[in-house]
Amino acid sequence: MLIKRKEFLQIGSLATASMMMPKFLKAFESQALVPPGNKVVVVLQLSGGNDGLNTVIPVRNDIYYKLRPGLGIKMDKAATLNDEVSLHPALTAFKGLYDEGNMAILNNVGYPNPDRSHFRSMDIWHSASKSSEYWNTGWIGRYLDAQCSGCDKPTQALEVDDVLSLALKGEQANAIAVKDPKRLFGTSNEKFLKM
Repeated sequence: MLIKRKEFLQIGSLATASMMMPKFLKAFESQALVPPGNKVVVVLQLSGGNDGLNTVIPVRNDIYYKLRPGLGIKMDKAATLNDEVSLHPALTAFKGLYDEGNMAILNNVGYPNPDRSHFRSMDIWHSASKSSEYWNTGWIGRYLDAQCSGCDKPTQALEVDDVLSLALKGEQANAIAVKDPKRLFGTSNEKFLKM
């Protein structure tokens, strides 16, 4: 087999680099990312301009329609979950997951005596601490510390964002933040990284 100089350099340098490759890239080699029988928790946090009342709609609440005559989503347009609530019509994929028993909704989650500070509220939400406590680890990060010590796949938790939030920071283990999960998956499956 004749190999070109350029290919030799590529393969040689990638083979050397693979020795120093982060473990999280090796974790994507298997096609079965979640072994059968295991469960995955997906936390979907809609920060910013999300309108919670038009995401999970209280369709049986007359006050919703009274106070939102033009903005409220009509019951017949919403994706019905049960007699009390429906989802925004654009969330039909979530309705399917809900109907299959593969999704639960925790709606209107808060904490006692909120101080109305967005930034402090986010810290409390991410750390699952009391409003009088200031922690530098998050609730998912602490879970990773307790349950994933010695795990062979450090991709036990991924955050789709450009920075890692407090929720996913632990004392020993952190999740990883990726801006483009498809790119991470594609990069980890490059033929040059499969050594």
